Amino acid sequence: MLQKPDNKIIIGKTGSGKTVKVLSLIRERDRVVMFDTLGHDYSDGVVFYNLDELKAFWLKVYRGPFRLIYRPVDEQAEFAEICDLVYKCGNLVFVVEELSLFAEPMRTPLAFKRILKQGRHRDIRFVGVTQRPHGIDRIITSQANEVYVFRTDEPRDVKYLQERLGDEIGELLQRLEPYQYILKTDESDEFITGKESYETEAEQGQADQVDAGDVCDR
Repeated sequence: MLQKPDNKIIIGKTGSGKTVKVLSLIRERDRVVMFDTLGHDYSDGVVFYNLDELKAFWLKVYRGPFRLIYRPVDEQAEFAEICDLVYKCGNLVFVVEELSLFAEPMRTPLAFKRILKQGRHRDIRFVGVTQRPHGIDRIITSQANEVYVFRTDEPRDVKYLQERLGDEIGELLQRLEPYQYILKTDESDEFITGKESYETEAEQGQADQVDAGDVCDR
């Protein structure tokens, strides 16, 4: 069991470096499930487009290392079931793209809330990614112990971040360079600025895609 929750949120507009940061965070993890709604951000793993095929393969490998990428046909309908499977499996990293699609106030699935609140008891680390933090359920940011903010300039999003993280972040956002981010943790009131290397992480993310059809019949 994790000593404390490990929930990370990554925020920023398209092309700002969010996916690069995700790849950096999961690079050394050997049990990963990625809910890839956009269908092109991740390829380092076995890619599935059918939920039944994913479940059948997962059942074969869940005791050992795995890196599973699910590209949903109906993300709204399938997300809660994926969350249930993640919680039952445990001891993994769960990456969710386009977080705002599943975390509107009063509509956040109970299975997802359970991961955020109780995931540490199942050794679940969560990484959520969104372009638009404005309007997402506040349980997301309240349960996050690390928030990475890349370039963001939409006024409502900036205001949301100032309300949740502090007024200072508004000025810091104006000075960010490409692939540079602001990190706010629950252990400090200070903001930390960092930057990812696009070449290294992007190459890692494109390295080893395997289509589910290549492995499910083995």
